[in-house]
Amino acid sequence: MKTHGEYCPIAKAVEVLGERWSILVMRELLMGVSGFNDMTRGLPGISRTMLSKRLRELIAVGVVEKLDGEYHLTPAGQELRPLIFGLGAWGEQWLLGDPDPAELEPLALFWHAHPRFNTAELPDRQVVIAFELDARPERFWVVVEPVGCSICDHDPGFDVDVVVRCDLTEIYRVWYNQTSMKAAIKADHVRFEGPPALVRRMPKMLELTDPTQLGVDASSARPVWFS
Repeated sequence: MKTHGEYCPIAKAVEVLGERWSILVMRELLMGVSGFNDMTRGLPGISRTMLSKRLRELIAVGVVEKLDGEYHLTPAGQELRPLIFGLGAWGEQWLLGDPDPAELEPLALFWHAHPRFNTAELPDRQVVIAFELDARPERFWVVVEPVGCSICDHDPGFDVDVVVRCDLTEIYRVWYNQTSMKAAIKADHVRFEGPPALVRRMPKMLELTDPTQLGVDASSARPVWFS
């Protein structure tokens, strides 16, 4: 790891987090992701070699530890939570405009969104929601159960309760607080098909919950990928 040769806490912190991908790897860990393969889903541009390197570096400085083949934050790593999510809030306010088409990666988007779905008002049973993207081939299925959400990019074989059809650019804008779900629905960028009682609950469900609480209790907030 490169050093600045300066006895300064900011310089020392930048040495830990300033390398490319380091903060984004920490983002995944703070969101409750602990498996190597799951991290690659949230970091579509990283190579497996680079991810391994960054994890080794973060372990070496004491912010990450490896246990039983999975990666977890140490107390020092957990204390980065307000700093990294605060950096995200600053970027959301000052840097995000309309997304560039080259930046649109539906797998990463749905991977990051699905553990934040607000499922409190859904029935206390399995609810399967299929997402279809306008003019895109990708499809995603979210399986909501009392213990949390799972996501799959192929049909899991369950009966679908609700179909959500949406424009990828607009759902990006909604989930990164550049427009509202109400405005997206009014403009016909997000549409629902299913029983009226469930359809009425969809807009509230798709308003994502606070990301800073992900991973605080890994047993309840951990993202799950169906394979």
